[in-house]
Amino acid sequence: MAYFLRMGADYLEDAVKYTSKAGAIDTFRETSDELDRYGQSITASLHIADTMEEVVEYPDFVLERGPRGGVKVERA
Repeated sequence: MAYFLRMGADYLEDAVKYTSKAGAIDTFRETSDELDRYGQSITASLHIADTMEEVVEYPDFVLERGPRGGVKVERA
């Protein structure tokens, strides 16, 4: 099982594969922290699948920056 991270307005085909959920969340956190320094925000979707061909449009999790600066991970 793998995790595919799609950030912002990226196409689903551009989702990046991670071997762990924590790794994908860490990548999102780094990007979110960088954008937050400039007053911008981003959301992301996390898809669970074995291969890219099995990834569907509807995400398993939605990631966004929380009100206190952490990452909110909500099951979709």
